[in-house]
Amino acid sequence: MIIGAHVPTAGGLKTALKVGEEIQAEALQIFPSAPLQWKIRGWSDEECAEFKKSWQKKYKQVVFHGIYLTNLAGASAENLEKTKTALIETLTLAPKIGVVGTVFHPGTYNGGIKKNAEQIKEVIKAVLENTPAHSMLIYENSAGSTIGGKLEDLAWLVNNSSDKSRVGVCLDTCHAFASGYDISTKNSYEEYIKQVDKIIGLERVFCWHLNDSKFGLGEKRDRHENIGEGKIGTDVFGYLMNDKRWENTAGYLEVPGFEDKGPDLKNIEILKGLRK
Repeated sequence: MIIGAHVPTAGGLKTALKVGEEIQAEALQIFPSAPLQWKIRGWSDEECAEFKKSWQKKYKQVVFHGIYLTNLAGASAENLEKTKTALIETLTLAPKIGVVGTVFHPGTYNGGIKKNAEQIKEVIKAVLENTPAHSMLIYENSAGSTIGGKLEDLAWLVNNSSDKSRVGVCLDTCHAFASGYDISTKNSYEEYIKQVDKIIGLERVFCWHLNDSKFGLGEKRDRHENIGEGKIGTDVFGYLMNDKRWENTAGYLEVPGFEDKGPDLKNIEILKGLRK
């Protein structure tokens, strides 16, 4: 597995490159804008071109993590329009810096997928029809209380996307564990992967998020912990690092860091140390 990390862009895209190099990451995940603001600010064409040229020399992949406000099942027309606009702006910005996939949280249940089925399908269709053809929408699993808590949710989103060639999924280890999928042992990990393959298809897994969990199995609490410091333990990350099925797939750390500064060198060294 390719080891990536979520890195900051405060001060510009050059910050992401610098931090990534300092922590010896092999891939980078960044926000396209402030995660709690609707407007996708972007960067100048010159800065985008320079970043695209630079990261491709040092890293295997760069992905976007969409802003936190988006909600495909939003109850208000205003929120839904803002969700659509933010995703369109993000997927339009992505190719300018060489980003293929935009990972995002699908949103709250708000009565369930079936209740909001037509609305969700319409938003996804609008986003894909109004963005570059090589910009992908990546649905992330959730910790259990929002859309994506079940693998079936992700399968529904993929299967009901207007262009299935432009969508995929991101599997977060903390979220999977929190929503009730025990991935802490070799057998339970293999069972989870078997379910992913059966329900979604392994070819749909665009990337992973590598996070331990502060809370226990099935507690539906989305609280990330450093690798080996939480309730999942270290073993599953060793399975991921050495699973040939993920050899060319990136996994991105979203952990607090041992110095409370986000993904750091120590977390990356732990993952690299698990490689055989």
